[in-house]
Amino acid sequence: MKSITKLITLGSFVLIALTASATPQSTDSSQKLKPATVKVLLERQVPNLTLEVKGRHEVYDPFNGTLISSSKFSKKHTVTIDQYGVDGPPCIKWDDRYPSHQLRFVPGDSQSSILVNGIQYRGCVEIYMNNEKFNVINEVDVETYLKSTLSVAFPQPLHDEMLNAIAIVARTHAYFLSQRQKQAFWHVTAHDVGYQGATFLAKQHIARAVESTRQAILTYQGAPFAATWTQNSAGKTVDFAAVFRKSLATPPGVNAPIAAKDRTQNKWTCSLPKSLLAHATDLPRVTGIDLYVTAQAEKVYAVKVTGEAQVKDFDFVTFQKIVGSNKLRSNDFTVQTEGDELIFTGYGEGPGVGLCLYSAKALAEKGEKAPQILEAFFPQTQLEKVKTLN
Repeated sequence: MKSITKLITLGSFVLIALTASATPQSTDSSQKLKPATVKVLLERQVPNLTLEVKGRHEVYDPFNGTLISSSKFSKKHTVTIDQYGVDGPPCIKWDDRYPSHQLRFVPGDSQSSILVNGIQYRGCVEIYMNNEKFNVINEVDVETYLKSTLSVAFPQPLHDEMLNAIAIVARTHAYFLSQRQKQAFWHVTAHDVGYQGATFLAKQHIARAVESTRQAILTYQGAPFAATWTQNSAGKTVDFAAVFRKSLATPPGVNAPIAAKDRTQNKWTCSLPKSLLAHATDLPRVTGIDLYVTAQAEKVYAVKVTGEAQVKDFDFVTFQKIVGSNKLRSNDFTVQTEGDELIFTGYGEGPGVGLCLYSAKALAEKGEKAPQILEAFFPQTQLEKVKTLN
């Protein structure tokens, strides 16, 4: 459990030093004075994998941090499940047999690196055996994680101040995940967030934004929070907790005058045959559809699909995947039935939560800086610069 020990004014930021409370003794060197990290699930329930460590490395038990083995030499072997001893329990085999169901591989120095199935990763790699298969996790520092994931999300250059705001929002969410789920095996999956590993070359504009805002986050009620963005709010945003139905403390939604002014210009419609929706939702026939909307801003957070003898509820994100995000572009929509067709009419793009990128672009082009852009969409928050020590 981390506690705030010092507050120092630093320009427009506040520097918060976080120190860890007493924990059991561990010999794992990677856990000492490490930066803030995110745990990314690389592989889930795979029967084997190829693990290569280039250079000096150490192997620990991640449950208690005790050293299992170390080597000055590079190794490359297939990770499989074997038996420890003649009548022993199942164990992990990577050249040698390890008397454990979990291993943590730690690079010995800055010249060492770890590859999983030929892809190089920074930080440490953990392997957990579960039901005779493996889950593989990469624990990587937040700044490297942001450069990789944001390069995939925003491959084309944008206004510098807009990108700075995006980097701060993404970092805020990463800190929220890592602090809220301290004991979690992983925080995100590589596929879902577009994480590419260390060999992925970060886009220059993303690297610049991450470096120029290094360690800057937003806090709400004294802590980082679940934060994201929407492409176009169509005039209003709603708080994260209301749309994603989470019991979380998150900033309230706001009016977005720039997006509101252009709302009708960003209107969209799409149609879906009831028969296709029935097939996608595993219902014999669709007889009705109802929307659950937030109290403020009337953003859809869930959809109820009624069949002849069955009703199914879907959260917005799941329902959008069923219809297609290229068709159901936002959660600011209504639906009507015309014969066998469902007609969706909506505005804007995205989940209507957090930073409105449509507005942020216009504000940046008017000369607003990232702190002012963020203040407009995250009320009652503070922009802070954090330094985390374990």
